[in-house]
Amino acid sequence: MKKRFIARKRNKHLILKIILCIFIVYFSCFTTVKFLFKNKISLTDEKRVNEYLAIASNNMLGEISIIDLMNMNLSSPDTFLKLSFSNFKKLEYNFNKEIIPVSNIVKEPLIYIYNSHQTEDYDPGALKEYNITPTVYMASVMLQKALEKKGIYSVVEEASIKEILNINGWSYSGSYLASRLLLEDIIIDYPSIKYFIDIHRDSVSGTATIDNIVYAKLMFVIGLDNKTYLENEKLVKSLQEYLNNNYREAIKKIYYAKNGKFNQDFNANTILIEIGGQRNKIDEVYNSVNLFAEALVSEIGEKNGN
Repeated sequence: MKKRFIARKRNKHLILKIILCIFIVYFSCFTTVKFLFKNKISLTDEKRVNEYLAIASNNMLGEISIIDLMNMNLSSPDTFLKLSFSNFKKLEYNFNKEIIPVSNIVKEPLIYIYNSHQTEDYDPGALKEYNITPTVYMASVMLQKALEKKGIYSVVEEASIKEILNINGWSYSGSYLASRLLLEDIIIDYPSIKYFIDIHRDSVSGTATIDNIVYAKLMFVIGLDNKTYLENEKLVKSLQEYLNNNYREAIKKIYYAKNGKFNQDFNANTILIEIGGQRNKIDEVYNSVNLFAEALVSEIGEKNGN
């Protein structure tokens, strides 16, 4: 009886040792590969990088499994990104509990999110060591994911504004002409879309702290070189009112541009919003994107009579 007890005890210790060895090997491999990627692999697909960052910040990326680690393609940028951002700081944000919900999940896209100035970027912060600079495209994907959590589906534009400018022989000042072509195409591909949101970042950076959370400043822009600008202003003022009532410190006054049109003549629900500035960190931008998403959810909920 005593011998059996000793044998069982030895077997138990052996299993524990094997499990411990597996964990040591796993984390050693993970750390080593991550180090090699960080120092050896060059990332050139900025759009894919920003997309992964946005998804990661919205808690959509899980940890890397041991199976993925064993089967990884060491030359794949996707693998590098997953390794780098699987432990990306998971930014937490809860919608205001009092907003009107969108009761019915509509899988047809309701919102089109694009960037007339796709190269506008933010402070890379800790991402600088990876040579990664988050851009307004990342803010667009963040908004898409935040809205999706509330049952509102959207389309984020992936076409290159630069390529459209080059094809047509336009300078950078023709960016709104380029995005106009995209607007005209999107309503053909997705007739369900009712809102058109052009996300920019301001040349002036600013923050607001509310309940110990730091937000990048938000600002709506309305172009007065548009005979029907009052129609655009109606929607913007409604969003502005919601943000003023709930997060006054984070929202600037509406900016009226005398010589601007910004494609707002395309549709009464065309919105230009500047989220943060060049020196704002991406977590500050993330927090403000969620404020904007909250205002949109409230607005759409009210119009749906919910």
